[in-house]
Amino acid sequence: MKTRKKELDVDFIGSQEPLTSSEEKALSEFFKKNKEIKKQKSLRLRRTTKKVTTEI
Repeated sequence: MKTRKKELDVDFIGSQEPLTSSEEKALSEFFKKNKEIKKQKSLRLRRTTKKVTTEI
Protein backbone atom coordinates (compact mmCIF):
# COMPACT_ATOMS: atom_id res chain seq x y z
CA MET A 1 0.00 0.00 0.00
CA LYS A 2 1.46 3.34 -1.07
CA THR A 3 0.91 6.27 1.30
CA ARG A 4 3.01 8.98 -0.33
CA LYS A 5 1.43 11.40 -2.74
CA LYS A 6 2.96 12.08 -6.11
CA GLU A 7 4.70 15.46 -6.21
CA LEU A 8 4.00 17.74 -9.13
CA ASP A 9 7.06 19.17 -10.82
CA VAL A 10 5.67 22.65 -11.56
CA ASP A 11 6.57 26.20 -10.61
CA PHE A 12 3.14 27.76 -11.08
CA ILE A 13 -0.37 26.41 -10.88
CA GLY A 14 -2.75 28.39 -13.06
CA SER A 15 -1.89 31.42 -15.13
CA GLN A 16 0.95 33.81 -14.34
CA GLU A 17 -1.22 36.89 -14.73
CA PRO A 18 -2.04 38.96 -11.63
CA LEU A 19 -5.46 38.56 -10.04
CA THR A 20 -8.22 40.96 -10.95
CA SER A 21 -9.85 43.03 -8.23
CA SER A 22 -13.01 40.89 -8.35
CA GLU A 23 -10.93 37.72 -7.91
CA GLU A 24 -9.07 39.28 -4.99
CA LYS A 25 -12.39 40.22 -3.33
CA ALA A 26 -13.77 36.73 -3.89
CA LEU A 27 -10.70 35.13 -2.31
CA SER A 28 -10.80 37.56 0.60
CA GLU A 29 -14.45 36.79 1.31
CA PHE A 30 -13.80 33.06 1.04
CA PHE A 31 -10.98 33.19 3.60
CA LYS A 32 -12.99 35.40 5.97
CA LYS A 33 -15.93 32.99 5.79
CA ASN A 34 -13.71 29.98 6.49
CA LYS A 35 -12.08 31.77 9.42
CA GLU A 36 -15.48 32.52 10.97
CA ILE A 37 -16.64 28.93 10.49
CA LYS A 38 -13.49 27.59 12.17
CA LYS A 39 -13.91 30.07 15.01
CA GLN A 40 -17.52 29.01 15.57
CA LYS A 41 -16.61 25.31 15.53
CA SER A 42 -13.83 25.79 18.07
CA LEU A 43 -16.15 27.76 20.36
CA ARG A 44 -18.76 25.02 20.08
CA LEU A 45 -16.19 22.36 20.99
CA ARG A 46 -14.92 24.32 23.98
CA ARG A 47 -18.40 24.66 25.43
CA THR A 48 -19.18 20.96 25.16
CA THR A 49 -15.87 19.67 26.55
CA LYS A 50 -16.52 20.85 30.11
CA LYS A 51 -17.03 17.87 32.39
CA VAL A 52 -18.98 17.83 35.59
CA THR A 53 -17.19 16.09 38.42
CA THR A 54 -18.86 15.05 41.63
CA GLU A 55 -17.07 14.08 44.81
CA ILE A 56 -18.58 11.51 47.12
